[in-house]
Formats: sequence, structure tokens, C-alpha cells
Amino acid sequence: MAYNNFYKPNYTPPSAFYFAVKFIGFPAMDSSFQEVSGLKVTLGTEERKEGGENDYVLHLPTPPKYENLVLKRCLLYNSDLNRWCRDALEDFKFEPRDIKLQLLGANGGSLASWNIIRAYPISWELFELNSTNNQLAIETLTLKYRNFKKD
Repeated sequence: MAYNNFYKPNYTPPSAFYFAVKFIGFPAMDSSFQEVSGLKVTLGTEERKEGGENDYVLHLPTPPKYENLVLKRCLLYNSDLNRWCRDALEDFKFEPRDIKLQLLGANGGSLASWNIIRAYPISWELFELNSTNNQLAIETLTLKYRNFKKD
């Protein structure tokens, strides 16, 4: 089997619950999130018919499209990250930031990491408030970014 070269007898797949998000230029507490999603890139295709060829259509790749990055955490008061979001969403002052997302192993070492380039907020949401539930107030931050690269 061709995959035997990649098999490691003591390999344990990484858990998705142990990760770190680091906004470049913000304190560590501001980067403490309980959930991250949206790290996704997709290539589209464009159909082209070649003159004289009626048997097939060419499919040419188009530039990549990146999903929005969605971050969730407990609501923090007066954080630098919240001020950065308010500057963009309320005052239309944008200062794109780079973000490092790391998947961590049991010993705290980085198993994989991604650099998210020039992110800025496009949405902020507060989880529903409900007087009959005893839950934390969760804020959701949605970011647009230029691209990401895996280290």
C-alpha cells in the first residue's frame, strides 16, 4: 500500500479542543477564545468553450476565496480587542491585524499553525440573553481576511 510510508505506529490524531489564537499586538487575554471556525479556502472554476471543440468544456481555476473567520469567547469588558472592533464597526477606522492560530498538543507544543493575514472585523454579535438560563455571555466576532498560510 502506498500510504505505508506515512504510517507512524505511535501516532495519535490531534484534538481540536486545544488551540491558541494570537492577535499580533494584543495581550494574551484578548486572544482567549472558546471556538474558532471559518479557516477555509476554495478555488472556483470558470467554464471556457474552446472554439471548434463541442465534445467538452474547459474548467479553469479562478483565484481562491476565503471564508470569514468566526471567533467566540466570553464577553470581556474594555479589552483592546473590543476597542479595535468598535473602531472598525462604529467609527469605520480599520487597522487590519495578523493572527496566528495554533493547534496544540498535550504538552503545549504546536502541532500545526496558520498565519491569517490582514484580518479586520466585519461583525460583532452578543449571544442571546435569557433570564431563565445560567450561561455565560458569549460574544461572536466575525473577521474578513486577505488569506492564510499554513506554517
